[in-house]
Order: sequence, then C-alpha cells, then structure tokens
Amino acid sequence: MRKNKKIAIALSGGVDSSVAALLLKNAGYDVFGVYFKTYKPFGDKTHCKEAGESAKRVADTLSIPFFAIDLEQEYKKRVFDYLIDSYSKGLTPNPDIICNREIKFGIFLDKARELGAEMLATGHYANVYHKNNLFNTKKYILLKMAKDKNKDQTYFLSQVKKDALSKTIFPLAKLTKPQVRKIAKKYGLHTADKKDSQGICFIGHELDVKKFLKHFVPHNSGKILSLNGDIIGEHQGSVLYTIGERRGFHIFSKFQSPNQNPLYVIDKNTKENTIIVGSKKEFDAHQKNIKFIKINNLNWISKIPKINKNYTCRIRHRGELQKCKITQIDHKTAIIKFKEPPFAPAQGQFIAIYKNNTCLGGGEIQKVIHNQN
Repeated sequence: MRKNKKIAIALSGGVDSSVAALLLKNAGYDVFGVYFKTYKPFGDKTHCKEAGESAKRVADTLSIPFFAIDLEQEYKKRVFDYLIDSYSKGLTPNPDIICNREIKFGIFLDKARELGAEMLATGHYANVYHKNNLFNTKKYILLKMAKDKNKDQTYFLSQVKKDALSKTIFPLAKLTKPQVRKIAKKYGLHTADKKDSQGICFIGHELDVKKFLKHFVPHNSGKILSLNGDIIGEHQGSVLYTIGERRGFHIFSKFQSPNQNPLYVIDKNTKENTIIVGSKKEFDAHQKNIKFIKINNLNWISKIPKINKNYTCRIRHRGELQKCKITQIDHKTAIIKFKEPPFAPAQGQFIAIYKNNTCLGGGEIQKVIHNQN
C-alpha cells in the first residue's frame, strides 16, 4: 500500500485505536481521526463526551486532523432497535456484531470516505489479506485471526461484508495487548493505562443487561418449570433470559435446599412465558442432545464453505473453537453439524466459521436441533 494513501482511523478514545493511529502516522500514511457519537437511551451523554474528548486529545497529540460525526439516529435504528426487537421476540442478540456490520463498517465507513479517506482503519485485533488469484483477475478478501488470540475479534467481524473489508486495515493485527500498551506508554499517549470498555456500550456500567431490558422490553412474570413439568418458582419475564443463564429467578422455598446448587436455564417458551431450569447435570444432559444448528442471514467473506468438509466455529467471543461440518447450504440458510455439542446455543446468537486461522463468515442461529427432534 502506497505511503501517501489517505486513511481514516476510527478513534474511540481508547488505547487500541490510539496506537493504531500512531502506527499509521509513523509509517508515513496521510491519517486523520474520526469519532462517531452513538445513541444513549437515557439521554446521558457524559460517556460520549468523555470518549470524544479523549479521541480529540489523541488526535491533537499525534497532530492529525480530527472529525466528530453524529450517528445517534442511525445507531438507534440499526443497533438499539435491533436489540430491543430481538429480545422482545425471545432471541439472544449480539449488538456488537450488528454495530460492526451496520455502523462501523457500513454508515461510518461511507462517512469516512466522504471526508476523503481511501481506507478505514480501526483498533480491532484482526487481520485482512487482499489476495489475487493466479491471473490477478479477481481479488479475494481473507479475514484472519490476530496474533493475540486472547484479544482476537474476528468473531465480531464475521458479519462485515467483504466489500467493506476490502477498504479496511487493522494495524494491530500482529501485536499483543501488552505490546500495544507498551507502545502507548513509550509515545506518551494518555490512553496507555485506560481500561478496556466492557459490555454493551449504550447500557453503561450502572445497569446489568436484565435491568436495562426491563425499561424497554415488554415482560411479565411467569412460571419456572422443572424438567418434569412441576412449577417450582417464578421468573421476571421469559424474554429476559437466555439459555445457560443461572441467576435472576426465584425458586419457591419448598424446592430449595440448604446447599442449593445453581440452576441453569435449559429451555424457554416465550409464547407460554415459561422457562425450564435444572441442575448442571440436567443441563449438560440436555445439551448432549444438540448435534445440529440451522443458521440464516449468511455472510461469506472469502468463499462459500464446502459441504461435509472439516471446519471449526464459535458461538460467542472467546468461545471455544469447536469442530464442525456444514451438511446443507443454500443462499439463505445452512445447517452445521458439531462433533461435540456446543455450549448453550440460543436463537439470535451468531456463529462464526473458520478454516484454520481464516474466518470464512457465518450466520445467525435460526434453530437449535436436538437428536430427539
């Protein structure tokens, strides 16, 4: 890539994007920083203001141009409303994946290009390879894992369109998190010791997800059932729970014991507003029946996976890579067969599929298929 290429770096105010900007400038690229404002459902703009000021301070330290753009309405429509609608339907959504697809590598990328950028850079831990075929007639985009496997974010990028990735670079691809912080300290960036952001950005640190959802998702208390169908307690609303969860519900005293072990959500029925809970042993036994998962909303980055070939996949960020095969596939859906049952898959979650260190893309869980079905 030529050195005078104009690159927009998405500055979040954190250490990762700060060092990404520094590396690009030191490499001789024409860099400018861009920060975008997101939607805050409670109207508290304090976090956005602090993050924006931190991003601006980074740009000033590096002596690069800086722009702030307002994407509040777009963010509300495409990310926040998606989250609320999904939970209202009893799904388990992933707003970070949707934010990457719709905002960061969608609308935000378009805005950066309107400002003159030829490429967009971010502080994600991932790698993009631009690979031509033998006769250089067609370019393939490969999304590969970062060097730091603990921080690798290819799962969150698995729904980004390949056209967007073709205009993207990830400067931190070959660095570990400790190396990034060391670089930040060396060059005097104020973000060097800044803590990583955790959780869903528009929820903040004051509320957990369930408390947050209660403000926006219609819910009613309902019955908690055992695997035998006995009513053993009461929950706050079936739409507020996901498979594998083990807190936030009340078990009637006559079903409790002095040394009560945690109970796990094994299944739920949002139409009947019930959830089924059981012991870890019962949960594991139920999980062992899972062999297939049907996914939709497919996104293939490099090429479409082949039927009955060996791949790996993960259902959540930092989730274990599990061996799998794709037994059926068309332009809308695919069915994944697992060698070992995956842990707590739920409708609405995303699956990312890998061939060695390359993320091929993935899709959204439409149906979890048990053996007895």
